[in-house]
Amino acid sequence: MDHVLLSGGAPKGPADRLSEELRLLKSSSGLTYARISERTHYAKSSWERWVNGKQFPPRDAVERIAAVCQADERRLLELWTQAEACRTLAGTLAAAPAAAPGAVPGAAGRSGAPGEGDAALQDRRQKAVWSLTVLALALTAGLARSVRQGRELRRGTRPGGGG
Repeated sequence: MDHVLLSGGAPKGPADRLSEELRLLKSSSGLTYARISERTHYAKSSWERWVNGKQFPPRDAVERIAAVCQADERRLLELWTQAEACRTLAGTLAAAPAAAPGAVPGAAGRSGAPGEGDAALQDRRQKAVWSLTVLALALTAGLARSVRQGRELRRGTRPGGGG
C-alpha cells in the first residue's frame, strides 16, 4: 500500500528527500509527466503523485526514471532504500496496538492488576523509536558520505582525501 509522505514544518525525511530529487530530475530533464510516462511505462498521474511526494514510488519506477533522465541510479536507489526502511519501521510502530487506559495488552483471560503491561508496552515503543532514530541517522550518514564521494569524483579528487 502506498503511504502519504510527510510534509510541512517537520524535518525532511528520506521520503521527502527522494521526492525532492525526483522533482529536480523531472525539472532538469525538461520532460513532461506524459513523456516520462511514455518512457517508463508508468501512468503520468502516478508520476505526478510520486514527484510531488503524495505517494511513495515503487523501486522499479525510481530505476526507470534514473535511466530515462540519465541520473545517478545508485544515489536515487540509496535514497529509496532509506525511505523504504523508515516507512517499514514507521508502519510497524503504527501497527502496535494502543493500550486502552488500564488495559493490559494480550491479557485476555489472564489475571493481573490493571495497567501491568503498560510499562512494558511503553518500553517497547521507546526502543522502537530509538531504533528508528539510530537507523535514520546511520542512513543519513551513509548518504552524506556517498554524496561527498560523488562530488569528489566529479572534481577529479580521490574520495576520502588526498588529491
